[in-house]
Amino acid sequence: MYRTAVIGVFAALSFLIAGDLARRFRLHRVRRPVREADRTDWFPGLLRLCVNLAGAVCLAAVTVTGFAAVLANTPALGGYLLMAHVTTAGGFAGAALAVAVIWIWRNRFTHAECERLTGGKGSSAPPVSGTILLRKTFFWIALASTIPTLATALLAMFPLVSPAQQQVLLQIHRISALSMVACSVLFAYCALAAEWEHRGN
Repeated sequence: MYRTAVIGVFAALSFLIAGDLARRFRLHRVRRPVREADRTDWFPGLLRLCVNLAGAVCLAAVTVTGFAAVLANTPALGGYLLMAHVTTAGGFAGAALAVAVIWIWRNRFTHAECERLTGGKGSSAPPVSGTILLRKTFFWIALASTIPTLATALLAMFPLVSPAQQQVLLQIHRISALSMVACSVLFAYCALAAEWEHRGN
């Protein structure tokens, strides 16, 4: 059942991203969204680029090593694949922390965005880009999913829980990891799409 869920989530991600790309190429925006402030300093931009690339590479590594056994329909993750997954997980934890630090301030919700999300009216603020709203939403969901993903893996390494509890930790790890990967991919796509909108204005 978990394998079916993984395949379904990956297929849905591919469909959503492909559909949105097709929509962006076909349609023209009628109303220009609010753009985030221009950033002219080259060093912060270079730092963000390096952190984002490191995060993407580490996410890809833990995703491939973590879901390869599931997609191959093998009984469990083990052997060299498990060793590779555990090894890349350390790099992913560091990269995830760096990405969170870089992005956390930019992904805070403003009053105007909260008004739009809650359906509030009467706000004099200019329209907010839906892409930026989605980017921020997926960022926070991905960050929230990362915490149990890493915590369960770390806890399972110590002889503090029974075999039955180990299985519970494994199930939590698998569910939160799937959520983390899906929302991280959508966050990354929305970040690129928002930058595309920004450069197109």
